[in-house]
Amino acid sequence: MTRLDSFGKFILLILMTQFTFGQNQYQPQKSPSSKIVLDGILSQGEWENATPVELNYEINPGNNSPAKKRTVGYITYTNTHLYIAIHAFDKPENVRANVRSRDDFNMYRQDDIVSISFDTYADGRNNYILVANPFGSQFDVRAINAVSDEQRYDGSFNMDFETAGSIVSNGFQVEYKIPFSSLPFPNGTNQKWYFKLGRKYFNEKNVEVEVQSQTFDRDNPCEVCQTTEVLLLNDITIEKRIELLPYVAGNLSGKKPSKNALLDYDKFKPNAGLGLNLDLSKNSGLEITLNPDFSQVEADVTQIDVNSSFALEYPERRPFFNRGTDIVNFTDGAFYSRSIYNPLLSTKLLSQAKKSRIYFLTAIDQNSPYQIAGEDRSYLGQGGQSFVNVFRYQRLVNKNTRLGLVSTNRYYKEGGYGNLFGTDGWFLISKNWRLTYELFANFNQEPEADWIDTQDAIKGRSVALDNEKYGGSALYVQLYRNTEHWKSYFYYRDISPEYQANVGFVVKNNRRWGTIFHEYQNFINKKGLQFFSIGTKADLNYTFQNYLKAISIDGIFSIRTYLNTEIQYTYDWDIFKNYLGRDYRNVGKSELSIRNNPSESFSLMIRSTFGKDLAYNEEKPDVGREFTLFIMPSFQLGDKLNLSPSIRYATLSKLDTQEKYFEGAISRFSARYQFNNFFSIRIISEYNSFADRFFIQPLVQWNPNPSTVFYVGGNQNSLEDFNDEFYSPFRVDQTQFFLKFQYLIGL
Repeated sequence: MTRLDSFGKFILLILMTQFTFGQNQYQPQKSPSSKIVLDGILSQGEWENATPVELNYEINPGNNSPAKKRTVGYITYTNTHLYIAIHAFDKPENVRANVRSRDDFNMYRQDDIVSISFDTYADGRNNYILVANPFGSQFDVRAINAVSDEQRYDGSFNMDFETAGSIVSNGFQVEYKIPFSSLPFPNGTNQKWYFKLGRKYFNEKNVEVEVQSQTFDRDNPCEVCQTTEVLLLNDITIEKRIELLPYVAGNLSGKKPSKNALLDYDKFKPNAGLGLNLDLSKNSGLEITLNPDFSQVEADVTQIDVNSSFALEYPERRPFFNRGTDIVNFTDGAFYSRSIYNPLLSTKLLSQAKKSRIYFLTAIDQNSPYQIAGEDRSYLGQGGQSFVNVFRYQRLVNKNTRLGLVSTNRYYKEGGYGNLFGTDGWFLISKNWRLTYELFANFNQEPEADWIDTQDAIKGRSVALDNEKYGGSALYVQLYRNTEHWKSYFYYRDISPEYQANVGFVVKNNRRWGTIFHEYQNFINKKGLQFFSIGTKADLNYTFQNYLKAISIDGIFSIRTYLNTEIQYTYDWDIFKNYLGRDYRNVGKSELSIRNNPSESFSLMIRSTFGKDLAYNEEKPDVGREFTLFIMPSFQLGDKLNLSPSIRYATLSKLDTQEKYFEGAISRFSARYQFNNFFSIRIISEYNSFADRFFIQPLVQWNPNPSTVFYVGGNQNSLEDFNDEFYSPFRVDQTQFFLKFQYLIGL
């Protein structure tokens, strides 16, 4: 062998080592299902034949440094279920945990947790992440290949699995029982998945620490691509799910005919409906829901809209619409499930193959929102019945390229339609560079209806619905570069004046808008300064008529410091802004947010803006002095009681006088007592001084899995119509009592 051959083989060995780093392979043995009792205790003999997985790497604040506290996972499986146990070693007095309801995000921020991440298609498309705390409280989330946390994580994702946990003399232990039927994966009885195990805890300095079973590359912006431990499962049983989801519900409503009268109650209104979930194959499923009850268990947090000229977007909470929505999540807002307001019947087909994904939804909506986007305002009306369908196809050309098609259609019973067609693409140019685009075109005919009452016009076309035909287009191009220390992107939006999405949420158009962003960040890993970043963002906006719309520059600074405190400050300087034909210059304001989590008993969120802004809804908009403040502390009293008050305050005053354009606050209080992971009592109250209105909503809820639920509660409201300056808003003018029982039946 020559010296050159030896050197070449050495280089080859190094390259192979780099390629396989973090690619450990695990092939657990099957176990009799009767052997494991899901009680949160790793009893002797239960897990003796399970395959151990060590969590050796601290990825935060350390950078793949050796883990300071030991954590071991154990894996086994049966024909129908995957069993995973995790033992997190620690002193029991150091363990932070509270009994939580399912998907309580505070658990993720305040408790010690363990997690399992699955990439069942082994292609970096997405991760299914199953989280549990030391009491076995659950949190599940779906992560996709995106560059920011807001785009990456889908907390609405739900999966049926069981957990149990307990605090023991040397830490805590959690056991998972995961049905194969609840996880999507390719057809076949022999499976090769990617996975990783994780743990988060708080050290003696109260710094949040994350450890994993594999290393994490901070220089790689694709987090889901870094789930690469190999899990081999042989000879499993592929079970097709057939699930019935019947429900019965009812409500009793009352209202005062006048402010001094007694409540006048209507008759009790019963209701019933049925859902069907049917697996056509392992990776294709059909959902049908008839007369669904989509009333929300928990009232939306009221947003302050007194100075907004555009409609506000609210999160989706309905499970039927949340399943599979990651594939129809567009930068444009081409699909917004809450635009399907009150469906009588809806069906949904989901299919995920090795190289493609399909989403097809149809619905008959009994009350159809009608939203029109504009240059400076949006318009919203309430229409009648409509037929809706949404079709989405995505093709994985290879691991670096994805292409997609989408079509949304809405046809109104009163006449008129809104059709939208589009294509999108995602290209991984290199490890750190990626390019995405979205291109849409709409074809609309308005109904002849009085749903929107206005005399406004958009570029010669009346906003009022008078049977006009029109069409528009929208283009979005984003180029990102992300590394451990630098984040940069270029973003271009081109939205024509007649662009509209009747099954989406698009409130702004007539703009050609370019954005450049650049940020430096550093993980210092010191007690007083764990992380900091500093960046800038510049925006330039023109209309389609080539009029300058806005020039804006932002300065952004953030740090993470003592007591798990994150501080972010932004100065938003509008050098030039045009609104409703008027020009404004040098309008700047500061935005400050503070998130603090010093202990498991207390957390605090503060957001504030101060500076100059426009009074958008005045007859003659002008610049005013703005101040807003949002404060939300959270108190955990013992393991089961959580109190969370909050206040949102906003005011805008004239620059030359103390006269107010507006001033008001929304105060909210939430208290929850969690008896166990499934059963809770919760009460929410809110007072809105802008509307001089009060409501209170008590609720008793039992929720053992994502689909089975029983609740009874009520809404008690004051009505603005009955208010005067001497009359208290803290009263009940309108009331509703409701109950619902929905039970998942597997056939």
